[in-house]
Amino acid sequence: MSILSVKDLSAGYKRTPVISKVSVEANAGEFIALLGPNGSGKTTLVKALAGLLPVMSGDIWVGDTPLSFLEPKLRARRISYLAQSRQAMPDMSVLEILELGRAPFRGRLGLISDDGRQVIERVIETCALQDFVSRKYGELSGGEQARVLLGRALVVDAPVILVDEPIAALDPFYQLATLEILTSQARSGKTVIAALHDLSLAQRFSDRVWMMSEGQLALNAPASQAFDSEIIARVFNIDWDVFQGPLI
Repeated sequence: MSILSVKDLSAGYKRTPVISKVSVEANAGEFIALLGPNGSGKTTLVKALAGLLPVMSGDIWVGDTPLSFLEPKLRARRISYLAQSRQAMPDMSVLEILELGRAPFRGRLGLISDDGRQVIERVIETCALQDFVSRKYGELSGGEQARVLLGRALVVDAPVILVDEPIAALDPFYQLATLEILTSQARSGKTVIAALHDLSLAQRFSDRVWMMSEGQLALNAPASQAFDSEIIARVFNIDWDVFQGPLI
C-alpha cells in the first residue's frame, strides 16, 4: 500500500533546483535506503518530503492527501523527521527531549496524554534508554545522543519516518543498533526512508533502494537487485566487486 507518493518533484533552495523530476512511491512496511554521492540531492529530497523545503514543481502525497494541504501540526503527526544535526539543549534531560516528540499531539495545556506516555515508555525500551532517562543530554556520548534523538523521532509514532544520515560518525555498535531499530519500525508497518552513505549496511538492512545521481532518481529497485556492479560504477564511480567486503 502506497503511503507516500512523489510525482515530478523539483525542489531546492531559493530559485536553484537541486532535485528535478523525481517520481517515486513508498509503501507501508518498507525500509528504503536513500543512496547517492555527496551533492546528489539526498538531503534535499528528505527535507522536501518532510515539508521543510518549498516544492518548485510536482506533487507529494501522504496517503490520499497532498502534503501541501496538511497544516503543520497534522503534517508533524504523519511524518517524523530526524535531521543530520545532533544539536539539542545540553541541559535538558533525556526524558524532556523525548517528550518533545509528543508536541504535535498536545492540547492547549501542553499535557501529554496517557497514550502518549505509553508511547514514550515503549520507545525508551526500544532504544535502550532506560539507564539514562534522567541524565542531561550534554553529559552523553555521541552515540548515546544519536540514540536519544532517534527516540524523539520515534515518539511521534508517525506512519512515515524520515532520517538523514542517522549513522554518520557513529561506531559500529551504534550503527548496527540504529539500523536494527529502524528495521523494527518498518517491520511494525511504518515507512522508513533513510539517507545513508554506507553501501554495505544499506544492502544488509534495506528492503528497497532509491539511488540519487546529479539531482535525479537514478534507481528505484528492491535491495536484492540494486547493488549491481554496473549501476554502482555509474553512480559512485567505484568498482563494487572490489569495494565490497564480507558483511559484518
